[in-house]
Amino acid sequence: MTPEHRGPPALVLPEPVWSTIRRHVKADYPDEGCGILVGVPQEAAWRVTDAVVCENIVDPADRPRRFEIDPRVVLRLQRELRGTGRQILGFYHSHPDGRSELSGTDMMYVRLWPRTVWLVVPIPGGEPGEPRAWWLPGPDAADAVEMALEWGPGPVRPTEAEHPDGLGAPAGARDD
Repeated sequence: MTPEHRGPPALVLPEPVWSTIRRHVKADYPDEGCGILVGVPQEAAWRVTDAVVCENIVDPADRPRRFEIDPRVVLRLQRELRGTGRQILGFYHSHPDGRSELSGTDMMYVRLWPRTVWLVVPIPGGEPGEPRAWWLPGPDAADAVEMALEWGPGPVRPTEAEHPDGLGAPAGARDD
């Protein structure tokens, strides 16, 4: 799904996308909020163009410390992105009253999706804190490494001339 890299690329997170993530995880507090990061992978940096807000489908009693995204949402989004020049770059989720580091449970999922972005947003006291982005070089890597996080202007999508098969936000992908 993602191109091979020697090391983690930088992650460019535009303010409008960060604003969507911040509002979502704040609204879901004290539960973990989760979603999918869509964008354009490039050699040196991956630019996020959209944050697809997803429902946390894990058992309600476990939501303050776990999240799960419906796999059908992921598959539908992958289909909708075909031919657009954009793809799933990774996932985001919050850690209510926790830190922006990957937990042991997180690492189980990261190992299923190596070479993708894992953005973790701490929510101390219900207010979103500074996110951190993580990257696992391969399924057998010992640990995830932190990615450089760059704050960018608004999302830059591929032009229609570059990808005439389709553009725009994934139809029906948002579950909010």
